[in-house]
Formats: sequence, C-alpha cells, structure tokens
Amino acid sequence: MAKPLEGIRVFDLTIAAVGPWATKLLGALGADVIKVEAPGGDRLSHAVPPLIKGTSVLYISANHNKRMIELDLKREADRAIALRIIEHSDVFVQNMRPGAVERLGLGYETVARVNPRMIYVAASAYGRSGPMAAEAGIDPTVQSFCGWCSITGPEDGRGEMFRHLAHLDLTTATTITQAVLQALIARERTGAGQYIQIEMLTAAMELQTTRLAEFFATGEQPRPLGSAANPTAPHRAFVCEDGKYIAVGVEHDEQWPGFCRAVGLEQLIADPRFATNPLRVQNRNALAALIAERIRLKPPAWWIIRLKKERVPNAPFLNFDQLRDHPQVRGNDYIVDLDSPHWGRLAVDGLPWRFSKTPLGPIRAGGKPGEHTAEVLADLGIVDERKAALAK
Repeated sequence: MAKPLEGIRVFDLTIAAVGPWATKLLGALGADVIKVEAPGGDRLSHAVPPLIKGTSVLYISANHNKRMIELDLKREADRAIALRIIEHSDVFVQNMRPGAVERLGLGYETVARVNPRMIYVAASAYGRSGPMAAEAGIDPTVQSFCGWCSITGPEDGRGEMFRHLAHLDLTTATTITQAVLQALIARERTGAGQYIQIEMLTAAMELQTTRLAEFFATGEQPRPLGSAANPTAPHRAFVCEDGKYIAVGVEHDEQWPGFCRAVGLEQLIADPRFATNPLRVQNRNALAALIAERIRLKPPAWWIIRLKKERVPNAPFLNFDQLRDHPQVRGNDYIVDLDSPHWGRLAVDGLPWRFSKTPLGPIRAGGKPGEHTAEVLADLGIVDERKAALAK
C-alpha cells in the first residue's frame, strides 16, 4: 500500500537541525529524500557530540529515511548534476543563511525555470527582509530574541534559557513539513509550484501565542513562574517524600473537589480563597504552600493512585532511561530499535503519525555522506559527466 508521499522526491540542501529534521519527516511520510552535501558532508553536524563510531548522533538522528549524495555546488559540473536532479524533484528545502544558496546558483528563480512545479522552501532565522535578514541564528539566540527567556525560569527570578537546545529548531522543522504538505495540495489544484519562506522567529512566536496574547491584552510582561502554568491553579510540580517530583494540573473547577479529596485537603473545597479558578490563580502562592506541605508526606506513586482515582491530570517526572522502557512508550512504538549498517543497533524516535489507509514505516537508517550518489544518479538516468571527463 502506498505511503502518503510515495512518488514525491525531495531535493534536500539542508544543514544542522532545522532543515534536516523537516526532510526527515517528509521521508517518514514516504518521500524519496535526496540529501545533497558538499564533499565531506555536513561538517557542523559531524562535529557535535556525542558521536557513534565517529558520526554525530545529531547527524544520524536527523537523516533517517534519506539517500545521501555529495556534490560540490561551487563546480559547474556538479551544479549541472544538481539541476538534473531538480528536474526530477517536487520539493526543494534549504535552510542556509539568506543569499548563500543563491551564490551557489540554486536560488528560487533558477530552480523554478528548470522545474516550474517545484515547491521551494527557504528557511532562515529572522527572515529575508529587515535589519537582521543577513544574520545567522541558532536555537539559543532565537530563544533570547523572541522573548522566550523572559518568561522561563524560577518564580519571580531571572529569565532562563530552555535547556533543550533544539526545541525551536524542531518546531521550525515541523512548520516546514506542514508548509510542504499544504503546498503539495495547492499544486494539485493549480499545477504550479511556489516559493515558501519560513523563519525560526515566527515559529518561536507561534509557540508563545497565548503568552503574547496575555501581554497584548494587559500590557503587562508575563513573569517567570517556575513549573507553574499561568492560566490555572494548582498546575505545577510538587516535591514528594522521596525528593522526586510529581506534576499536577487542575484544569477546571469541576476537578477541584476531586483534587482536594485526593490530597486529603477537603477543607479547601469550601475555602472562599480557592472557590473558582480565577481566585485560585490570584492566591496561587498561598495555595501552593498548603499543597506542597501535604504532597511532601508521601512518594509519587501514592499520589498518582489517588489522583487517578479522582481523574485529576498528573504525571511523575521520568528520566530518559525510565521513559525508554516505559510500557506506554514501548507499547505504542514511540521509541523503536533500528539496525543500521554503519552504527549498529540504534534506539530511535518512532513515527509521530499513524494512518489507517496509508501505513508508514519502517524507519530506515540514513547513511554516510555520498553513500548513495551512484545509486541516485543511476535511478534518475543521469550520466555523471565528471567520471566521463576523468576517463578521458
């Protein structure tokens, strides 16, 4: 049975995390993704530890479901091969600094002349106009610029950076994937490709839509709240008897009595300070102090049983080792084992979707830089004139 993007070919001229992760997702949907790298591969990704047999884990994980080729696009012969591949492709994705791909001779105008049906995605950090258009950006710098760090950190303390370095990278990658799917639908109607611009900054702001809305409505800068959620209370992490944490979220007033029963604080049900969610938010610190004193008396498992009985959302704090082997994760293939020809057996993230009519998988390991060059050219009927020239 055909996969959703079977028959779609992607010319992948991406680096680092934003672009490679997007094309990885397109490959997972069934597209034939051709990862085009300069001789030696994506040096940035190869240099990022940890490594498995000399290859960066970032590089390995961001390049599943792809075929890897090498072209020196600064050379005319290699650029000619790239244009031949582009003739046979449907999607072009690049996330280099504005102007870099154009200098290589593969800007949108050039590509569109060769293939008017091409869906061309250009991703950047800050956009292609404005005073910062030419600047490079990475996840931490975009976090700082977009205001993220001003709302993250200890309650009433200084702002902090989100410690998962690639959160904004991968959010932008997902936005790219969404845009490509939408553009493919549009092409079905019009027959024409188009140029798509995507920025990390806009993706970061989309993630903060609710917090930005609060600011626009009140004019007040949202403050860091530690683990607490701003719109509801109690909705935060509490430390338990064994020093481990449990996350609890009372999302609406109907859950409040059940929560009070679960933690043995029935007297709070009738306390006028906490009668409604707006009042609980207003008095969140006093409420949190009462709950924290109670939660500290028992381990997480104790509270999980009681909170589940009352149907109050909750979760323990797991580390990656616990997550990897959790029956919920393994039972749904959120993490799967993958045999790779170069790096041995790997544990990797599973497919993020399940389709009833067009099933996906299996996940395929990518490869080393240039590994599939001859295979790809042969499949597309492209004669490698470089070899012919050398033979003479």
